[in-house]
Amino acid sequence: MSSAPLLSPRENITTLIYKQIKNDLMTGVYAPGDVLTLRVLVEKMGFSQTPIREALLQLVSERALSMERGRSITVPVFDRKRLQELRAIRLKLEVMAAEAAVANITDEVIARLKAVHDALVESKRNQDRTNTLRLNFEFHSTLYAACDMPDLIAIIEGLWAQTGPYLTFLYQPPFYESEGPHPHELVIAGLEARDTEAVVRAVTKDVSEYGAALMSRLPKDMH
Repeated sequence: MSSAPLLSPRENITTLIYKQIKNDLMTGVYAPGDVLTLRVLVEKMGFSQTPIREALLQLVSERALSMERGRSITVPVFDRKRLQELRAIRLKLEVMAAEAAVANITDEVIARLKAVHDALVESKRNQDRTNTLRLNFEFHSTLYAACDMPDLIAIIEGLWAQTGPYLTFLYQPPFYESEGPHPHELVIAGLEARDTEAVVRAVTKDVSEYGAALMSRLPKDMH
């Protein structure tokens, strides 16, 4: 039986660019309405226009980016209803991933989650938005990776790519802080006890509470 064909060098580069831009969307590097121009991306990433354009068009097809009439590519601007719908879907799927992750969790993964959360707390203390957003995504992606359901993770990442840019509104000084223990701490405690219900409650609290805080901080003209 012949082996699967290898990706061409250009396809490899396109995939690399796609993953980097998608990661930037998921971690709030871009804000709603930002324009992604080929010239700037060529200078920033050091690749030619063709694979960058292909990566951008792939993200447009996944609804993570929008193509406007003048063929400029932008980060979509949603109304409140659309954003709430996306976050509601995210909550259902992330609870599903967290629930499945408990059965596969290891002490090594728990230790990694603790280290990431500690770094996140420090970043929030310093009002460092870039690292706070990066570490928050790393915490969630590390947890969900343990569910061992690649298709589910891909769908969740697609939703993060659409909603991640809106976290720039939430993480404006002073950063929002939940009352009582941080939901991540509750997630870790639930994982240590292998208590699936506790983990589900903590993830629900995290996504719901911070989602409500985000909605309250959106610009007034966002209908």
